[in-house]
Amino acid sequence: MRQIPVDTAVMTVMLIQAPEPKVKNRETGEVAVDKQSGKTLFNVNVAVIVDGRPDAVTIVVAEDGVQPDLVPGMPVALPGLVARPWENDFGHGISFRASAVMAQQIPAASNGKG
Repeated sequence: MRQIPVDTAVMTVMLIQAPEPKVKNRETGEVAVDKQSGKTLFNVNVAVIVDGRPDAVTIVVAEDGVQPDLVPGMPVALPGLVARPWENDFGHGISFRASAVMAQQIPAASNGKG
């Protein structure tokens, strides 16, 4: 499947809620796992802000890429973020996957003193 790299340098990304395991089957409660590694996949809900306009987006990250001390409202980094177009009998869209989600280090504001 085609993957399109996403440049996060032009956006601010903030965590909306704590990452949760991705459910594959809502009826059975089965969680989704990565086909190559077998690791549990997590949904990471973030606000992506570009040009002052926020959009809520869900990013999928394998469990070993989820930083454990993330809290809602904090800026986060999404290294390796890619967009994947998808289509099936019920519709089409774009899914997002990143290799990790971690706290974003924000540079300290200058106080104007040399």
